[in-house]
Amino acid sequence: MAEILQGLGILVIILAIFLISLYRGQGELDARALTFTTLILANLGLILSDRSWSGTSLTTLKSPNAALRWVVGGGLVFLGMVLYVPFLRHLFRFSFLHLIDMIICLAAGVVCVLLFENLKIVSIKS
Repeated sequence: MAEILQGLGILVIILAIFLISLYRGQGELDARALTFTTLILANLGLILSDRSWSGTSLTTLKSPNAALRWVVGGGLVFLGMVLYVPFLRHLFRFSFLHLIDMIICLAAGVVCVLLFENLKIVSIKS
C-alpha cells in the first residue's frame, strides 16, 4: 500500500509542477523541462528512501553502496546533459532551466522525500 501512495504522491507533485508552470505563463517547453526534472529528482529520492524501511534516508547514506553512487550520479549526469547540452535539449524539446527553476524542482524532490519518509514511519507503526 505504501508503494501505491508513493507513486500517487509523485504524480500529484509532478502534476502540480506542470500546471503551476502553465498557469504562470511559461511555455510548453518550460513545463516539460520542469516536470521531467522533478520526475527524475523524485525518483532518485524514492530510491534513497526505499533503501531501508527501518532507517531514514540520511542514515542509509552513511552505509557504503557503490551501486547507489553510480545510479544517483548517472541519473544526475544524464539529467544535466538532457537539460544543458543543446542537441539533447532540443531532442527532448526542453527549454533551458534557470537557477530558480532548478530550485523549484529540487524543492519538489525534497517534498517527495519527506513524504516518503513519513509514509515509512506510518507503515512501520501499523
